[in-house]
Amino acid sequence: MPSYLTLQSNFTASCLEATNQQEPFNSKAYELFTQQYSANSAYRNYCQKLGKNLNNITRWEDIPALTTDVFKIPDIPIISFPSEHISRTFTTSGTTQDIKGQHHFPTLDTYERSIIACWQQLELPDAERPTQFIFLTPKPEDAPQSSLSHMMGVIDDQYATGSQTSPNSIWPIDQTGEMDIESIISTIKNSSESSNQPVAILGTALAFLYLFENLADSPTPITLPASSWAMETGGYKGTKRHLEKKDLYALFEQHLGLTSDQVINEYSMTELSSQFYTTGLDDAHQGPSWTRIRVIDPLTDEEALDGQPGHLVIYDLMNIHSVMAIRTQDIAIATGKNSFILLGRDPSAIPRGCSRAADATLRS
Repeated sequence: MPSYLTLQSNFTASCLEATNQQEPFNSKAYELFTQQYSANSAYRNYCQKLGKNLNNITRWEDIPALTTDVFKIPDIPIISFPSEHISRTFTTSGTTQDIKGQHHFPTLDTYERSIIACWQQLELPDAERPTQFIFLTPKPEDAPQSSLSHMMGVIDDQYATGSQTSPNSIWPIDQTGEMDIESIISTIKNSSESSNQPVAILGTALAFLYLFENLADSPTPITLPASSWAMETGGYKGTKRHLEKKDLYALFEQHLGLTSDQVINEYSMTELSSQFYTTGLDDAHQGPSWTRIRVIDPLTDEEALDGQPGHLVIYDLMNIHSVMAIRTQDIAIATGKNSFILLGRDPSAIPRGCSRAADATLRS
């Protein structure tokens, strides 16, 4: 077995189990940094330009983070394994004019295991109980480049059990992007009238907006069965649509009968392998035990003062095959070692410029 797959198998298991049992995050982070520094020449160049190497990193906080825009440099794949072993690539969303970021994998085993382990660790809704799932994203096979669709497929396989004649999940968005509103309505009504089975609807904020606009024309209001819930994610990047979170959640109650504490927000990105979740309007996003966060002042690159906003930096031990430290262009306030209040995207961020500056450093 190649060394990078041996690392994946052993390291993943130890992180998913040990970090939840107070295993020092620092030692795991250094172990992974050592591998990535050695295997990823572009990342090693970047670290050396910053004066960082295997001898002077003593804390996980000192491990250099790459901005998400670096993943958009087409001829410098951010990988810590041989490029000929790339078997799957997820790409970022955006307009057709955008240069899309790419996250490469030799296998999706770690990615898939972390999704389920995170749900179980953070005690997200009891998906183990019989639940009717409605996924408002394209099917994974229709969007193989989408990490979100793949994540939804993992949740479907894990929790949405059923039979061929009576499945416990539907995917009402077809290959063209059209949403079958009637199938959603009939599925909800069947769950309400026949078994009173909870319904879980998971999708992007834009997909929910489209659903709500169509439900507004429905002559009969829809109320989901008791213990139902929803998960929304994705924001409005690449579109002219925008809705404040409180206004979006008001639509959940108006059209589905779900209060804000029955709605989960998922925060992640293509460049990560783990997710952060929050419920309702005011709680912080919480990550699993194998993640850490920092909030840094975008002008000084120093740690932001307590309670002060800054750029969110995420350390993800499941990012085995790229780099574990990712600097986002999102503004947040730290609330714990792996939790934060998300304020939104930095309006002054200039992705192209960041990419060009990082490009020169990575190639040096």
